[in-house]
Amino acid sequence: MVDLPYLTVQQHPARNMAARREGILAVDEATNCVVVLEYGHRFEVAWPPGCSMGVRDGVPAILDPDGEVIAKLGDPVVLGGGFVAPDVAHVTSRTGSARVFAIAGRFGLPT
Repeated sequence: MVDLPYLTVQQHPARNMAARREGILAVDEATNCVVVLEYGHRFEVAWPPGCSMGVRDGVPAILDPDGEVIAKLGDPVVLGGGFVAPDVAHVTSRTGSARVFAIAGRFGLPT
């Protein structure tokens, strides 16, 4: 059985944000939370409502509300949304970050 990391998921979808971030989907070892690594820095992502963690081909993956793979750990991702305070994204930051990247729309797009 694969031990799944924590996924930060919004209660309500983010809107009116159009920033673009890209990096590698990873896990913050200290908190066991899914993050994105970008140029040596990590940021916590608030995924849209309905997203979850699952295992595909033996690798932890982020799944959309229909159970389809958005991205697996280690995959490059391109995300659209914006940085906001966790309470604005209707989440609690697992990493203790003052800002999370709230994905706008249904989900981030893998490259």
